[in-house]
Amino acid sequence: TAKDPSKPRFVCGAIGPTNRTLSVSPSVENPAFRNVTFDEVVAAYTVQIDSLVAGGVDVLLVETIFDTLNAKAALYAIEQYFATKGVRFPVFVSGTIVDNSGRTLSGQTNEAFWNSVQHAKPLAIGLNCALGASDMIGYIENLSNCCDCYVFAYPNAGLPNCMGGYDQTGKEMKEEVRPFVERGLVNMLGGCCGTWFDHIEEIADLVKDYEPRKPPTVEGLMRLSGLEPLNYTPDEKNMRGTFLNVGERCNVAGSIMYKKAIVDGNYEKALGIARKQVEQGADVLDINMDDGLIDGVSAMTKFVNLLISEPDVSKVPFMIDSSKFHVVEAGLKCAQGKCIVNSISLKEGEEAFKHHASICKYHGASVVVMAFDEEGQAATFEDKVRICQRAFRILVEEVGFAPYDVIFDPNILTVGTGLAEHNNYAVDFIRATREIKRVCPGCKISGGVSNIAFSFRGNEAVRRCFHSAFLYHACKAGMDMGIVNAAQVKADAYDKLDKELLGYVEDVLLNKCDNATERMLEYAATLEPKCKPTAVVKKGGVPAFTPSPKVNVRDYDSLVPPDPLDPVPIYKPFESSIQPTANYGVIDKLFKERILVIDGAMGTSIQKYKLDEPDFQGERYANHSHPLKGNNDILVITRPDIISEIHSKFLEVGADFIETNTFSGTSIAQADYELQAEEEVYLINKKAAEIAKECCKKFTAKDPSKPRFVCGAIGPTNRTLSVSPSVENPAFRNVTFDEVVAAYTVQIDSLVAGGVDVLLVETIFDTLNAKAALYAIEQYFATKGVRFPVFVSGTIVDNSGRTLSGQTNEAFWNSVQHAKPLAIGLNCALGASDMIGYIENLSNCCDCYVFAYPNAGLPNCMGGYDQTGKEMKEEVRPFVERGLVNMLGGCCGTWFDHIEEIADLVKDYEPRKPPTVEGLMRLSGLEPLNYTPDEKNMRGTFLNVGERCNVAGSIMYKKAIVDGNYEKALGIARKQVEQGADVLDINMDDGLIDGVSAMTKFVNLLISEPDVSKVPFMIDSSKFHVVEAGLKCAQGKCIVNSISLKEGEEAFKHHASICKYHGASVVVMAFDEEGQAATFEDKVRICQRAFRILVEEVGFAPYDVIFDPNILTVGTGLAEHNNYAVDFIRATREIKRVCPGCKISGGVSNIAFSFRGNEAVRRCFHSAFLYHACKAGMDMGIVNAAQVKADAYDKLDKELLGYVEDVLLNKCDNATERMLEYAA
Repeated sequence: TAKDPSKPRFVCGAIGPTNRTLSVSPSVENPAFRNVTFDEVVAAYTVQIDSLVAGGVDVLLVETIFDTLNAKAALYAIEQYFATKGVRFPVFVSGTIVDNSGRTLSGQTNEAFWNSVQHAKPLAIGLNCALGASDMIGYIENLSNCCDCYVFAYPNAGLPNCMGGYDQTGKEMKEEVRPFVERGLVNMLGGCCGTWFDHIEEIADLVKDYEPRKPPTVEGLMRLSGLEPLNYTPDEKNMRGTFLNVGERCNVAGSIMYKKAIVDGNYEKALGIARKQVEQGADVLDINMDDGLIDGVSAMTKFVNLLISEPDVSKVPFMIDSSKFHVVEAGLKCAQGKCIVNSISLKEGEEAFKHHASICKYHGASVVVMAFDEEGQAATFEDKVRICQRAFRILVEEVGFAPYDVIFDPNILTVGTGLAEHNNYAVDFIRATREIKRVCPGCKISGGVSNIAFSFRGNEAVRRCFHSAFLYHACKAGMDMGIVNAAQVKADAYDKLDKELLGYVEDVLLNKCDNATERMLEYAATLEPKCKPTAVVKKGGVPAFTPSPKVNVRDYDSLVPPDPLDPVPIYKPFESSIQPTANYGVIDKLFKERILVIDGAMGTSIQKYKLDEPDFQGERYANHSHPLKGNNDILVITRPDIISEIHSKFLEVGADFIETNTFSGTSIAQADYELQAEEEVYLINKKAAEIAKECCKKFTAKDPSKPRFVCGAIGPTNRTLSVSPSVENPAFRNVTFDEVVAAYTVQIDSLVAGGVDVLLVETIFDTLNAKAALYAIEQYFATKGVRFPVFVSGTIVDNSGRTLSGQTNEAFWNSVQHAKPLAIGLNCALGASDMIGYIENLSNCCDCYVFAYPNAGLPNCMGGYDQTGKEMKEEVRPFVERGLVNMLGGCCGTWFDHIEEIADLVKDYEPRKPPTVEGLMRLSGLEPLNYTPDEKNMRGTFLNVGERCNVAGSIMYKKAIVDGNYEKALGIARKQVEQGADVLDINMDDGLIDGVSAMTKFVNLLISEPDVSKVPFMIDSSKFHVVEAGLKCAQGKCIVNSISLKEGEEAFKHHASICKYHGASVVVMAFDEEGQAATFEDKVRICQRAFRILVEEVGFAPYDVIFDPNILTVGTGLAEHNNYAVDFIRATREIKRVCPGCKISGGVSNIAFSFRGNEAVRRCFHSAFLYHACKAGMDMGIVNAAQVKADAYDKLDKELLGYVEDVLLNKCDNATERMLEYAA
């Protein structure tokens, strides 16, 4: 350049293809395998780019691209580098056509290759290597026509000779490349393999005489690609004709067969489903793995990699579809073509939206934007337009998306539901389509078409007619594409639809009259459900039904267990690695020998000293920022003499246990005095424990026959996890479970450091606070490998017999029994005479020691206590006379004389003998649910788990949650309990819902509603972090649904341990590392393996283990599904036999999924299934409680039942066909 400044020279940083391919498997046996990942390639390219730039390159040249996905990884790295550094270099991209097929090694045509990389806006694109100039010219011409950037070529010096060398001379090459410049195809020429200085010299001489190519103005189209290009060119006059059919059958929500294939790991079958869709006319292939039984990232990666290896499928572009953006990214990282992402939205706010959009742009994808914002899903015309216009402005103005790469899904919502507010949904979508395309020029419109007729599942003619009619009107308004059954929408042309049927359909679709839905239902009832919308068949005039004869009848009882049975396995008892403290056994022995005495009230004892601010401040806090008077806990630092004196006097009058002065010793409570720093909290608790321990040591030394012990007092804090501080917002909490656990953990650690013998969780007015304390304690024990005795003491606030948070005392016991406290009792709030009934109840139901330390009667009008020691002695006498307690003491208002009298009283009485309590699954809401199965009538004791607060079980509930209408959702919950739900299932697993936030808010809201929260909750999610969110809000003993061995034993044990810490019973799915159990043998094998782990290694009580052996759908038409019900029922009996004490549950509605839309058949299946499953030992199930109570087995229509049981019990080969004939 210095020699001739008029001819500047530039350096291209050469970025080669690497020696590994992202789109081609190195293994013939495993086409889905890759020996490198997209992220690894990006990382490698990033280092190369950084160092090339550091060395001074002028251009970044991504060259010799035989696999477009490698090039996309390079361009992704380049775009990220530019964004990070804030500078953009010219980028050249050069592909390689490997032979005269005109394709890259990874199978793309060169126009598909351009569509895949154009998002990077290269300054120039071209071809190099593999071919000589004469073979390359046609492909350069194609690029020259379709690319709006500069075009170049640097071919080889002809084709290689037999020795691999190149014979073409510079002059020969000059003539061979001459047509490139003569025809104006290129802006740059050069040479690749075999070219030397003379070749380039000749080319340089040639080009001087020719004008460069003028880049054409290329029409702004959405240009997608698979192996082949798809340049979407809408015909505004015939949008139905240019409509893009997005195949729906590789979506786990759109095909049961596909979902089963993925869950079972049968990817070849899934590939066949994909192939068939393309054969039937799918222009784009939708791929979705959003299901709780599927690892989305792994499945998406494997399946897309597999599809790439199948040219008949991967010739079309992919729609990478997931509500989880990390799953979307996984799909994009496997696809060399230009994909569509489905979807992103404004739901999480603009920053998240822009972040997701930017990543899609880096990958070169077009993007579907759902009409959803921070306020919820758009249902009305106005909201659809408003949200889409806002998103369009952000994408185009801020992110830099081309308008034609923006696709809006304004939400196709279901009509014909019977709810008036849904009647205009189709009209609103169609109107919004037209308006969005007007105000967002260049955008596209898409949607899930099957949603429109969700209400008419089961009636083929009606459903398909809705799809076709909807598409006709939506395409007239400008709809561009949709997720459809491609074969059906091609067959069901609008002009071929039955005109009578179409009239009824369009009345509903276009909301032409108020009773359109009712009229549609009446008319639909006259049609054969399986007929086609283009050839309607009426039921009328059909003679008496004559069923097909049964084929291969099986008269034997398929449910009879085999004879002989294998012996029941012997399970080893759980042996904890956590060792008890030395004093654990001593205290346990003393409880057996005599009634023990715990001290009296520390707070009211301190009041007698009439202390003032200087006493609380002492030296350490003389200049503290906040008044400290009333902060009794701090006296262990500022007036240890007083605390020591009080402890000593209680010990002197006969107390066996004294409590540390740490009732408010958490950071949460100390925050009221601005002493929440961990250093201060630790000091308070440790010092308190040391003072108490020193006193106990002195008195034990005086009389070793009467050892004394320190209880580390763990109070309730001054905040509640189950009660909102806001009357206006019952779901609000001013502290979280994790914050309470963290606060208690510091307190426990410091109490133990100070030498306590017992951990006493006391004065519990909110059970969830106590569960947080016990959670912290259990985690502490697990970490330290040592177990201290734990005492738990609740507080009944009045004569309702309930805690402040609403629980009865037996429900309270059920909620905390998992911690296996050495002793449980009640304290505070009541005097002894009011407390005795509740202590008696605890004494009857608890298998541990029981205690009481009541107040000295009820307070007087001044808040003081008048009951003397002798009076209290007589009031507590019935506790010992009736053998109700193992320990007595005093709470508010009790002084040394009260404890002295109690110590004198208990000497003359035997301690309570803890009863042998039956091993039952004891659940709780505000009230206890002690499940006592009746082996002779399991249907009578069956627990109905309400299904309607599950987003998969109720469209109305899902819509309420998505819309943020939690009051409506609460009403759905209330109605289920009123209709007989024993347990309430709560599930938020949907892509439109933030599971943790929704679960937290809804459970908090339910807790505030006693008519609902009286029953236990089933916290239901396939995402364990969502399960945890629910457990952290529920004071009762819940059921977790579910955990499994899917991710291996370590993850299983980890999840099970957390459930145990929370005290939950647990549903275990029959699912292991190999997949979902479908056969009898697999169900039993997996459940028995899980049972052994839970009982022997985790320490679960057998009666808290609930197995779900997978209720799978029968009547699908697939022979391999015919025995699913029989296998479940047989497995139920066998699992309960080989896993003694366990329970069996399942999602009952799954059994009849094939018969949705036929209410009589579906409900008959549910009732008949429950009858047989309960006879085999099924304990509970997720059901519509009202329906299963109404549909008693003995009341079912006998003819219908016969057909149903033929299918259910697999009584003949053609049972499904006969059922369908009869159902019609």
